[in-house]
Amino acid sequence: MYAIIKDRGHQYKVREGDRLRVLELPGEKGASVTFGEVLLVGQDGNVKVGTPTVKGAKVTAVLEGHARGEKTVSNRRLFIHEHKVRRGHRTDYSVVKIAKIEG
Repeated sequence: MYAIIKDRGHQYKVREGDRLRVLELPGEKGASVTFGEVLLVGQDGNVKVGTPTVKGAKVTAVLEGHARGEKTVSNRRLFIHEHKVRRGHRTDYSVVKIAKIEG
């Protein structure tokens, strides 16, 4: 069984047992997380497509921990004033393991 879920503007295709890296979620390691916006559920050729979500479907996951992404660096230079700006950014992520797909 697989599903396509939507979480804060991002869509993910998940199966039971998958590990997924999503934007940082609140909570401690071992906490249960429920994704309620399920856009599609499929199993053995039988597919349910939501309009926009599948009614009564949800995906339950277990929070395994938090991590940080790779550093992204951006440079900007104004030639008129010889002005240089360098900025870095690291996105915080949470790692979840898909426990159950209902729908």
